[in-house]
Amino acid sequence: MKMTTSPMPTADPVGSRLTQARTERHLSIDEVAAHTRISRSNLRAIEEGAYDRLPADSFTRGLVQLYANFLGLDGRELAATFFVERDGGHPKPLTPLQKCRMSQALEPKKLAEQTRISSAWSALILLACITCSFTAFCLYYSWNPFAYLTDRAFYYSSKVKSSFHPADPATSTPHNQTRLSLQAVFHQDCGVRAVIDDQPSSEQQYLKGSTILWEAQQSLHLSFSQANCAELLYNGDPLTFPPLENERASLFLPPSPTHGP
Repeated sequence: MKMTTSPMPTADPVGSRLTQARTERHLSIDEVAAHTRISRSNLRAIEEGAYDRLPADSFTRGLVQLYANFLGLDGRELAATFFVERDGGHPKPLTPLQKCRMSQALEPKKLAEQTRISSAWSALILLACITCSFTAFCLYYSWNPFAYLTDRAFYYSSKVKSSFHPADPATSTPHNQTRLSLQAVFHQDCGVRAVIDDQPSSEQQYLKGSTILWEAQQSLHLSFSQANCAELLYNGDPLTFPPLENERASLFLPPSPTHGP
């Protein structure tokens, strides 16, 4: 009598076993992806056995093992069976490096996709670094950039005023002239305290070679720290520099009987 043997039933593919285990636990692809940090496309490719949509073998092996361990299955066995199914039942010999990697414990952190920093955050971080560096520079050298800009604005304002010349028709017309004007051309450094009309007094240091023009409607009081430190023009006419008294040379305009020119 001839005996016939029936073929041994083959186990379900790894992808189907993983799908069944996930369904029994009432888990969706999105829930598994959130817990394992494996992308949804890779999870579907593993369950469908779509080997061409999966990454390199070493990475795919780790994904299958992590997925199976999460579902309570033997991840290492299922990962090996997954590649045996892909190779048609003939497993490829593993290299020593692959064996070493398989023996290491797999962690979700190693298999998670890399976090990327957006360009907006990169720009903000760069701007913060530049701001901190500039602030540290100002503090270290005790430099106030706002005071520097104020000084430059005052310099240009004084320079515009100093362009007045009584011989220039464009600036000497009755419409542009005030009642009192005094121009000083300094030939040595000098400090000047000025009181214009009823305004509070202000003191400024002028360098050699600089030119300044003061204008007033009613009165002008100047006090120089040096004698004969500048050439003076009063309403376009030369004016004698006042004498030095009590270490200051004071000039009152318009001249009064008690204060000479």
